Amino acid sequence: MKKQGVVYISIGIIGLIVMIFFAVIGNYQYERDYESYWNLAVKASTIQQKAEYVNKFVDGFKGKGYEGDYNAIFLKTPDNSFDKNLEALESLKTRLDQIQKMNVSSFEYQTAIQQITAQEQGEAQEMLKVFSGIWWKKNYFPLWQWVAGFEVAFCLFLIVAGLIIREGGLKKINQAMKDAERQRLLNKLG
Repeated sequence: MKKQGVVYISIGIIGLIVMIFFAVIGNYQYERDYESYWNLAVKASTIQQKAEYVNKFVDGFKGKGYEGDYNAIFLKTPDNSFDKNLEALESLKTRLDQIQKMNVSSFEYQTAIQQITAQEQGEAQEMLKVFSGIWWKKNYFPLWQWVAGFEVAFCLFLIVAGLIIREGGLKKINQAMKDAERQRLLNKLG
């Protein structure tokens, strides 16, 4: 029985280590190829720089097979659709192109800058989650959202089950708890 417990613990720990390894690799790849361009667009101080980085972000997703995909398997909505979120992103790109043609000292330009900044810092985060989720679903499905949560829970279950088996099973744990309760009562009485 103890060997079986050790096997369960080992499988659980190895599973978690493998998941962590591929999560680090996947995070690096996604940031390198996509997210870094968005982050640079947010940091950019001129509309021209913002537009350039947003263009790179958009171009990075085009033609990679994400079209028609959703950040969901069953409950597909326009909000978790790659195509609809790409349309929203391209409208931001179009707006940046329009702003570049405005007079920098005009009220219209200043208002447009405020709108773009608000969109980058607020509403865009949900859109970015959709792109990221679809990327993970396509490239590292076992590490995608609820699938990864299920796997982590399963690995933890194996570890706990292995510890219980290794220590003699539930009967031994139950007996130890009864003995501890008796000892507590004896200490109270005497």
